[in-house]
Amino acid sequence: MASSLTKNASAKSKSFSTCTPASILRELHDSSEGFGFYAASPRLIRHVEYFIGGQDGNILVAKGGPQAKEFIIRGVFEISRNDFNFTPDANFNPSNVFHGRFSDVKLSCRLTAGRNDMFRFSSEDFPDVLDNIAHFEGLIPRERDYEKLSAVHVSLGQRSIRLIHGLFEAKNQDKYDTASDEDDDCSTDSLSSDFDIATWPVADRCKGHLQDLRSTHNVCPLPAYDTV
Repeated sequence: MASSLTKNASAKSKSFSTCTPASILRELHDSSEGFGFYAASPRLIRHVEYFIGGQDGNILVAKGGPQAKEFIIRGVFEISRNDFNFTPDANFNPSNVFHGRFSDVKLSCRLTAGRNDMFRFSSEDFPDVLDNIAHFEGLIPRERDYEKLSAVHVSLGQRSIRLIHGLFEAKNQDKYDTASDEDDDCSTDSLSSDFDIATWPVADRCKGHLQDLRSTHNVCPLPAYDTV
C-alpha cells in the first residue's frame, strides 16, 4: 500500500507543481481516481461509515464498496506554528512531570485555513471541512458518560484541526516469536536506517530515554509526501 500511495502522491506532485490554484481545486474535487474526497465536499457523511476493526483498530471506510476501504479526505491547509510538536521527539522534556513517559509521547500539530491569497478557497471552505469532521465524529458509538474527544481544536475562538500521531508502539513478544517483522504495523524494514529506533534523531535530553525503549518498542514514522 505504501508503494501505491507513493506512486499516486508522486503523480499528484508532478501535476500540482505545474498547476494553478484553480486547477488544484478541480483536482481536489475529482474523486474518480479513488485518491480520496475533497474535505469540504457537501454532505460528505453520505459516503462514509464507521468500521469496527477490533484489534486492528476502528476506522472510517468508504460506503458501498465490496470490501472495507479506508476513507481518505484531502485539502489545502496551513500548518500552524503554534503548538507544533511534529519533531522527532515531540519536544519531549524529561524534567517536565506533565510530559509523562517518553514511550507514550505523541506528535501533534494543528492545521488551519490557508492564508495565501492564491489559495483563498482554502480559507473559504475551511468551515465546511470542520463541519464534515464533526459529522464523522458523530458516527463513533459512545457510552452515555464517555468523554468526547474531537479533532477540532478551539483556542481563543479560533477553530483548527489537531493531528496526533503516536511515535512509539510496544513490541508484542508473542508476535515476534511467531511472525516476521513484515507483519508489524510499525516495521521500518523497507525504510533507511534513519527510521530505525537505534538511530532515531532525538534531542540530547531524550537519548537516554530512547535507549531504554530499544528492546521494548518500535518507532512509528508517519508517512508524508511532498507536493512541491
